[in-house]
Amino acid sequence: HITHRPSALLISQLGEADLTIQSILTLFFHGGMNNMNNDCNTNVKCSRKRRMLRRKRAGQGCPCSFQIQPIARRTKTYLFASVLCVTLVKYCCSSFQFVLPTSSSTTARRRIGSVTTATPLALSTTSSTSLEQLTVKELRQLVKDGKNTERGVLSRLKRKQDLIDYLVQQQQRQGNVDDEEQQPQPPQDSITNGEAATIKKTTPINKKQKSSSVRIRSMPSMRQSKQASSQEVKDENTTLISSSSSSPAPVSSPKDAIFEFVYTRYPPLRNESFIPAGDGELDVRQEYHPMLQNSKASDLDLVFVGTASCTPGVTRGVSCTALRLNWRRRWFDSTLGKTDNAPPTNGFTGGTWLFDVGEATQLQVQRTSSIKPGKITKIFLTHAHGDHTFGLPGLLCLMGQDRDRDAPPVEIYGPEGLRMWLRVAIRYSVARIVPHYRVHELMDVPMAPEWERNRRTSKFFRRLQKQPGESWGTKGLAGEDPQSWITKANQITNALPPTPQYGEIEGGRDIYPIYDHPQSNDGAPVWEVEDEEDVKVYAAPMSHGVPCVGYVVDEASRPGRLRNEIVEPVVRRNVQALKDQGFKVPMKAMAVIKNLPVGSSFTFPDGTVLSQSEAVEPPREGRKVVICGDTADCRAIEGLAQGADVLVHEATNTYLAGVDTKETTIQMVTKDAMTHGHSTPYMAGEFARRIGAKRLVLNHFSGRYKGDQSVDSLSLMTRIEMQAIKASGLDETDVAASWDLMILPVQQK
Repeated sequence: HITHRPSALLISQLGEADLTIQSILTLFFHGGMNNMNNDCNTNVKCSRKRRMLRRKRAGQGCPCSFQIQPIARRTKTYLFASVLCVTLVKYCCSSFQFVLPTSSSTTARRRIGSVTTATPLALSTTSSTSLEQLTVKELRQLVKDGKNTERGVLSRLKRKQDLIDYLVQQQQRQGNVDDEEQQPQPPQDSITNGEAATIKKTTPINKKQKSSSVRIRSMPSMRQSKQASSQEVKDENTTLISSSSSSPAPVSSPKDAIFEFVYTRYPPLRNESFIPAGDGELDVRQEYHPMLQNSKASDLDLVFVGTASCTPGVTRGVSCTALRLNWRRRWFDSTLGKTDNAPPTNGFTGGTWLFDVGEATQLQVQRTSSIKPGKITKIFLTHAHGDHTFGLPGLLCLMGQDRDRDAPPVEIYGPEGLRMWLRVAIRYSVARIVPHYRVHELMDVPMAPEWERNRRTSKFFRRLQKQPGESWGTKGLAGEDPQSWITKANQITNALPPTPQYGEIEGGRDIYPIYDHPQSNDGAPVWEVEDEEDVKVYAAPMSHGVPCVGYVVDEASRPGRLRNEIVEPVVRRNVQALKDQGFKVPMKAMAVIKNLPVGSSFTFPDGTVLSQSEAVEPPREGRKVVICGDTADCRAIEGLAQGADVLVHEATNTYLAGVDTKETTIQMVTKDAMTHGHSTPYMAGEFARRIGAKRLVLNHFSGRYKGDQSVDSLSLMTRIEMQAIKASGLDETDVAASWDLMILPVQQK
């Protein structure tokens, strides 16, 4: 919209030599250039004449001599003038660059539409300092619009600094070409003071086709919703920087800080041509993660076969955790019974225990050499949901292919109703290759007091707060809901008896709860699931939408090691005398000394006396591993889990600024997780702090958190770890967000 000047004067001024493309665009898109003609037309009958004269005397130029109204007042005349100007520039020069005036306000900058150009941005016109003022999104747009942009280059340029370095290199290459062609260039300080320039290729404007120009706003790389969420991001970045062993490179955004932390933790990722060597022991995290960096092999370790929730994906399988007990185990004979002494012709065997067997577990097991299907001796299920049970029939078929029929049976444990469900699944599929197995049911697993059953739908829903006076009762038990599987399973037992032809043998136990157990907490019951002298297994109920339990594997304390450097020289001095006393192999006297009762001693023939405390080290305290099922509250297992060496706790979902929408908060995510019977990393870390856990491993992640070795995935999992670290008070070497086939040794105390 042009005031006080005829259109002919406009055309004449556009043709003047002192007008540049920069000034023309500034004129039309900002409404400025008040100093083009300092001679005010005093004869014009303007209602604002006095104001104009005051501005002229103040040296601000005459606003009425040649002015375009601001973009806020969009009129048909203005739009026509804009199209006319852009068309004129398009045919008068081959390229141009739009520069924002330094005096423009924030509101004016936001209102500026994207400028269309006939050619991509001339990178030689921008400096490194100017590029740093742009956002990551705008830098990616510059790279995308570049002339010789390589295919897939954006997938390699993750950090803001990487994008800037790439653009500077392109600038140097293009600068050589520009020097040869001797094209006029705008000043290099065209983008200053954090102001953004948006560039997009020009497309012809016609009636049938909409304009291709898109407004690109200046957006932060990490979107923040509220002040609390913003503070969480700051604390998260502070934790990342402070926990790094070496000083990270200077970064300019929270996302860059996280990426730099990931690159520092996993150095191979800095190589653009990095290709993962494989899974499990070949995973880059297995070598460089702080929890595993200095770990040594142990006779007890955890293998995280599947770490996802709901359904298996490309990068994560669903819930399955293996506990490998690699020390010498108890013997079994051919009658499938236990015996204390092993036949002299046989050797000792190890055992692998699985906790939950989600869908496609049989595929996950075959991806690693760390788990042998034939060595799986026990399977523990936490609850009946499919992502924890659907893989059991298929896994049994896989185990039966390389297992002797006279081998000990596979012991299977789980909440009530498991025995009949598995029997029906195997009988329906006519699967005769399953190994011998027995099912031991945990009877009367109650729902947490905060869960109530909808009598119309028979589903349980959770109240966010526990009512005063509530206690663990009979919710969810057989008979409460006549239509539930637990109730129906007990009614068809006689109609479908077990048969060894389909693998199931007699001997399965019904394990009932103990409400007055010494380690019971909050009035919840405790199940003594298994006792094998050297290892005991307990269970306690979890707060979930179906009857669910968590397991505690408690290793018994072991006798101390024999001090060979003290005992062996004395034995060798008395070899002949020991033979005369009846020791056919004198060195076996060392075993006698190791098994001495506390406070006793052994006298050698030459008179040397060795006490038990001198010859044997103090007993080694047993280890404790806690594996929680799906839960929104682990208070029932708190007594059993005290002092755990490793706590495996679910962290299904959380809030991550820049990933979740700006309307989302951590409070909203926590409420949603608890409503569905799940936890967040903050909740897992808080429980680890309450029980004094030495290590915390998170699992059961939502499908939105990928488990691959890309920088994007690792940055998200690192942020999840930092949330758990903040809540638990543990060090970064003691907290890990698990990945598929991760191997964690559980060291002796």
